[in-house]
Amino acid sequence: MLIQAIITGLLLGGIYAVYSAGFSLIFGVMGVVNIAHGDLVMLGAFTSYWLFTLGHIDPFLSIPFSALTLFIVGYGIQRLIINRVVEAPPIMSYICTFGIHLIIANLALRLWTADYRSITTSYCGSHLECAGLVIPYARLATFGMAVVMVGGLYLFLNRTDIGRAIRATAQDREMARLMGVRANHVYAMTFGIGAAITGVAGSLISSYFVIYPQMGLSYTVTAFCVVVLGGMGYIPGALLGGLILGVLESLTATYWNAGMSSALTFFILFLMLIFMPAGITGKGIVE
Repeated sequence: MLIQAIITGLLLGGIYAVYSAGFSLIFGVMGVVNIAHGDLVMLGAFTSYWLFTLGHIDPFLSIPFSALTLFIVGYGIQRLIINRVVEAPPIMSYICTFGIHLIIANLALRLWTADYRSITTSYCGSHLECAGLVIPYARLATFGMAVVMVGGLYLFLNRTDIGRAIRATAQDREMARLMGVRANHVYAMTFGIGAAITGVAGSLISSYFVIYPQMGLSYTVTAFCVVVLGGMGYIPGALLGGLILGVLESLTATYWNAGMSSALTFFILFLMLIFMPAGITGKGIVE
């Protein structure tokens, strides 16, 4: 039972890592804590849901559509709204992104009602059995994609010209401007890329979690806990933090009480902010 709980937690942690990586990227570059982050997960999930419902497109095949859609949404939100408060005191970005959260969540509620929805695929009940352990194929594929996405994002930031421009702007905005980097465009690209990754996570989540318009805030809280655990702004830390939190939540649900998983998330967040604000890697941004 212990090994099964750990495996389940690792598979869950992969999902946490994907949508938390976008959160960490946006904070690391712009210093913005995006309270509307979970609503981008919700939009990605609904994109896959409607493509599956109306066009019978598998959630995994709908990932490019979710990524493109959320990139456009994220780029537009940053250019039109968040760009105006990037250099303002942090409280302004909190208020701004909280307002965006309310708008997106209530528009989704108006359009799609509060009904819980799910995607049932032909393989949703299929699983691999090995030495008494059960590993669902969908979650295994999701975990693999999570590792690829986080690793790909890390390589993108370190091996491409756009990635280098993003890192340069994050380190010193004024110096990057003097070197010819268009900071406002870089910020919009960063937010768009972070939203696209989050949209991918939404598509992956849609294959085995319920979907509803008000789901966003809980995902935002989890993402915040994951990036604090791994180090705010440190992309590989999102993967490590997601895996650790997933395993801890799975063990809590197995040996204690499933309802205590959320309480555990807040407790870990509380301890990390007090004793290890730079995360367990020690590479997070501390302000």
